[in-house]
Amino acid sequence: MKEKQLTGIRLMAQKLGVSTATISRALSPETSHLVKEERRKTILELADKMRYRPNPGARLIQRGMSSTIGVLIPGDEDVFFSEFYGRFMGGMIQAIKDTDWEVRINALKDGTENVLDEFRRVGLGCSGLIYAGLPLTTEEMDQLSEYHSPLILMSSVIPPDYPIEKVGCHVLGIDNYGGAVAAAKHIAKLGHKRIGLIMGPGESRDFSERTRGYLAGLKQAKVSIDEDMIFTASYDQESGRAGCEYFMGREQMPTALICASDNIAFGALDYAKDHGVSCPKDVSIIGFDDGPWALACSPKLTTVRQPLGALTGRAVEVLMQTVSDPSADYRQRVNLEAALNVRESTSYARR
Repeated sequence: MKEKQLTGIRLMAQKLGVSTATISRALSPETSHLVKEERRKTILELADKMRYRPNPGARLIQRGMSSTIGVLIPGDEDVFFSEFYGRFMGGMIQAIKDTDWEVRINALKDGTENVLDEFRRVGLGCSGLIYAGLPLTTEEMDQLSEYHSPLILMSSVIPPDYPIEKVGCHVLGIDNYGGAVAAAKHIAKLGHKRIGLIMGPGESRDFSERTRGYLAGLKQAKVSIDEDMIFTASYDQESGRAGCEYFMGREQMPTALICASDNIAFGALDYAKDHGVSCPKDVSIIGFDDGPWALACSPKLTTVRQPLGALTGRAVEVLMQTVSDPSADYRQRVNLEAALNVRESTSYARR
């Protein structure tokens, strides 16, 4: 009689020389802590290579669970208060609310040394994974070829100089460059010639693309910018305050400030108000994000809108297609338009 070929957990147990119970414990989020870390890592690596996933039908019967999308985000305490992550997760919930799917939010563990291990840990109990966490290194990007399950990277996590065509999974993002070009041309069209740029960290792909877009837009509008008119800091309100202070200390203050994010713009607005500088009469200020606070501040902020609702909806759609049809394209590239919304914080340059 022909011996039955081993599959799934039994095959993994045979390959690693451990019991099926150990394999089962390591693959379950509820019991994985009972397995030693090194052994658990080895089991997860093998499960990923074998493309093994717990039977979703069995899970549905046993535990009433539907198909799950895992989302991996930074573990910061205030992450949901940020313009990006708050709207991003709200968009995810809206995208799946009328489906049989569910979203499981996972935070990156402190001190994570190998993000691929995190992908395997989180992705095991999910039909697909969306990574919107901290920026990846070039080495980590190259390791992604070893991850075999449905995966979406937000373009913001990819190093600025890493070619998108080299990424071996889905990439979704916003056209930061195009939105920044439109914002710069708007400022130039209003007659501004002395323009200060308050930019975010260059190691971020989003901020790098926005900086390139602002400079390209001004160049196309025949407005030249000296290096000392670019202030680079972080992405928060304190950066906006520091940038505004820097430009107010110059012999001739700029008539317009282009900011790499709404948070930076809010900080610049506050500093200007505190020092008797009127916006937009004395200085026009423009941001990038268009979250809820852009309409709540005074004056209402001219900014570039990130369509995060449309982006998360597209992410869910792409993952569902990939899970339901393994032969589907697993390297889709989605780059949604970022539109300029003109409001009260920009006006014609003062004479």
